[in-house]
Parts: sequence; structure tokens; C-alpha cells
Amino acid sequence: MNASVLAAPASQATRLSGGLGSFRADAGQLTVELPLPAIEGAADLGALMSLAGGAGAVDGVVLWFRYAAIYRVLDIRLRTVADVTEFGRVCDPYAQVSASFGVVANVGAFAADSFLDRAVACIERIPATGLLMRDGLLSPAAFARAVLETSLVEDPDVLAVIDAELSYRLRGMGGLSVSRVSKTAHAVVAEFDPDAARAARAAAKAGKRVVLAPLTFELSELTVTASAEDNALSVEIINALIAGVCARDPRTKDQRRSDAVTARIHGTAFTCRCESDECEAELSDGAVAARCASIVLHVVCRRETLNGDADTPAYLDGFGPISAEHVRDVAERDDTVVRDLDLNALAEATHQASAPHRPTATCDAAVRGLFGQCTTPGCDRPAWKCDLDHVVEFNHTEPAAGGATCPCNLNPKCRHHHLIKTHCEGWVDEQFTDAAGVVWTEITTPEGITVRQQALNNWLLPEIGQMACRHGAPVEPGEADPADEPRRPETRLAAKHRYRRQMRSANRRVREAREAASDAYWGEPSF
Repeated sequence: MNASVLAAPASQATRLSGGLGSFRADAGQLTVELPLPAIEGAADLGALMSLAGGAGAVDGVVLWFRYAAIYRVLDIRLRTVADVTEFGRVCDPYAQVSASFGVVANVGAFAADSFLDRAVACIERIPATGLLMRDGLLSPAAFARAVLETSLVEDPDVLAVIDAELSYRLRGMGGLSVSRVSKTAHAVVAEFDPDAARAARAAAKAGKRVVLAPLTFELSELTVTASAEDNALSVEIINALIAGVCARDPRTKDQRRSDAVTARIHGTAFTCRCESDECEAELSDGAVAARCASIVLHVVCRRETLNGDADTPAYLDGFGPISAEHVRDVAERDDTVVRDLDLNALAEATHQASAPHRPTATCDAAVRGLFGQCTTPGCDRPAWKCDLDHVVEFNHTEPAAGGATCPCNLNPKCRHHHLIKTHCEGWVDEQFTDAAGVVWTEITTPEGITVRQQALNNWLLPEIGQMACRHGAPVEPGEADPADEPRRPETRLAAKHRYRRQMRSANRRVREAREAASDAYWGEPSF
């Protein structure tokens, strides 16, 4: 049996034991033993991983009850005071409750006020979204982002609609990372309260600034606050500049970025630090300009939004949803190129005629726009910085026996997670479209834990999930070959792909059985 042991001073001898471990305190030493179960199979690994990965949900449940408790205290204080203003702005009931909480929780005034603000938001402003935290679906950090995204909505009726829509989307989308919750809340606010979106954008414009703050005795931090698209372009330009140093440059990527920004601001040359006579750096103005010319910042929006006939939000790659007014302003920039995304073209071809493994430009853009970011839960790498992965592996030897190059079988994965899926044992992913046309992805870890989530931008491109694919089910290797020839023994890669096909089939049967049971439970009432 494995155990973690912590030794620390103690004032008396005692012993406590429980389901999570044993705690023994002797004179002068406190020993905490946390036994872990013997590892006998994948089920034990799955249980341990579920415990480790599910802690955020438990924290959210506890936090909801803490919010409910302090909100109850505030409510009683407010109802027992005839005139709230009689205490003045400093000592009103809100300030008193916050001060009491700060003393009990051992936190400062700012932390106490923030906690009380989130409690009011949880119970009073967006209660339906708050219930997701109580039900173990939202982590505290994700809920805090939802509070921030809805903080500028002032109309209570509009806020109630936003709360209902946001909780509905979040409850059904799965994979509620902080990034996905923030982007979903941003999209809902931009769609249902354009005034709040405009107010947020106006506040952002007024908040443009450059701030210098000391960090250490030698370093300080320069923060530039600008529009999302301008900052994104600035980062890409800096990346294009530092890409010209040679492989022997000793600096880290962050150090190169810092030196490049400083050089640009000071008007000096950014140089390679390899100090080698054989330096292969390409940092001339022409080389840097050529790399900058390839920078593209992608924005996906509805045609009716661009024409001004609708106010559906758009999606800025690497940032998230932006308002209709914002995307129309972006479209009017001199350096913007507007291209139509004709989804009807997917009915004609989804892959290049000369390379069945490669999607067409329309298919590529549609898939990246639909998912918005890496489809591995918890990863928010922008879609246009990801690889496009065939969920069911493409068979280069016999394409008819492999996964199709089609939106139903393609999704973006960052290079790290793409390599993990491709080369590590036990990882199985799946992609399917439900009866409502919603596109889902599933990932099963080597411990046997399956996490399912919706495509992030189903709300923006619902047509993709409603398209009928023309390709058939993949055939077994060899069946598509008309020649009756002897076959080679199965390779290791082929065996891995066969294992994944079997796991996907098993996961699909479990999912269908679960959905059938859910439909039976939530079916027509008996009266």
C-alpha cells in the first residue's frame, strides 16, 4: 500500500482515522498518512483519476452553499434595517456583512467584498447559472467568469433571459472549462443585450492604456491595453519577427518576444544572440515583411450580420465571440479581406481531388469555425493554430477503409494533443451529430474516463450539423480491393486503429443505451 506522509510539530498525542486516511499526532510530531488503494487494473486508475479531476465540481457545490449562507445573512440584515442609507456609504449593511465575513474567513476587505458580490450574483442576479455550480457542473473559476461576463447587464428582465439562455446552453454542452464558459457567456450577452455589448466595447475603448509596473529589483512589466484584434495582430507580428533567429539563439521564446518588442519601440535592430560566425538568422526588413505578409486573423460571422440585417455575434479566432457592431467595424478596416464561406460547396467536395487526405479550403474553414478551439476538453488553443485531425484514422493505403475527410470526421487538435492521441496507447476519440443537428466530440482517456462536449460554435454555424454526408461507412481493409491477392500480416498501426474502432463501437453502444434510458424516463407523462 502506498502512502503520502507529512511530518509537522504537534502539541499533544492523539489519533484519528477515517475513510481517506489516518492522522496520528505524537508528542512533537504530527504524522498524516493517506493510503492509496493497490493498483490492480484500469478500474482503479479510473477511480483515482475521477477523484483527482473531479475536485473542481466538489469545490463548486461547497461554494454554492457558502454563497447561499452569506446571501441569507445579507438578506436578513437588509430586512431588519428600516432605512439602508442611515449608516452612510461606509457602514451600510452590505459593508457590515462583508467586514464580518472578512474577519471569519481571515481575508482582506477587497477579497470579502468580491466574495459577497459573487454571492449576490449567484443567488440573485444569475441564479439559474449559479445552480449549475450547486449541481457540480461548474467550477468556481468558471462561474466567476460567467459573473464577469454578465456584470454590465442592468435591465433585470434582459438579465433573466440571459441567465436562462446561458444556463440552458451550459447545462447541455459538456466540457465546461473556464474558457468555454467565458466564451459562451460572452456570446449570449452579445446576442441578447447588444446595449451591454456596446457599453462594454465603449468602456474598453476608453480603457486603452499603457501601464508600467515594477516586478523585481531588475524587471518591470509593460502592459498595453488595446482592441482584441489589434493586440492579436501585434503578437503575431512579434512572433514573425522572432521566427527569424537561428536555431543556436540561447534565449527562450518569451525572452525573444520581450527583446523584440523593446527593439521595435526603441527603433533599434532586433538581432540573433548566437554569436556564431555561421549564424543563419533571417532578420532583414524584407524577410520580416515576408513573414508578416502571411499573418491572417480569422473572424467567422453570419452574412446577415455583416450586411446589418441581424445582430448575431461573430467569433474572433484566439479571442472568442465579438458583437455584431464590432465585426462590422473590423470588416471596414483597410487591411481586412472578406471571403464568403459557401457551405453549399461541401455538398460537392469535402477533400481535394488530388489528395483525399486533405480537406478543401471550404471544409477546412468550416470545421475550424465550428469548433473554435482544440477539441480536447480543457484546451483553448485557437482553431487556426491547431492541426485538423481525422477522428477515425485515415487509411493512406486503402482510403475507403479509413476515416472520411469530411466535417463529420474532422476536428482541430493542438499539436500536443494530436501527438498524444496518435502515439500514446489507450486514447480514443469520437465525433457524432445528434438528432437535433448538434455536433459532439468524446474523448476517452487510458483510464477509461469519457468526457463529452459540444462543438463550441454550434450556435454560429448550425448548418454543418444538419448536412447529410455522402460518404458511406468505412469498409474493412481489403474489401475495397478487387484483386484477390494475399495480404500482409496486420501492422502495429493497423492493430491500433482496429482497437480504436472497437472502442468507439463500444462507447457508441453505451451512449445509445444511456440516451434510450433517459428518453424512457423523461418520456410522455402518464396522465
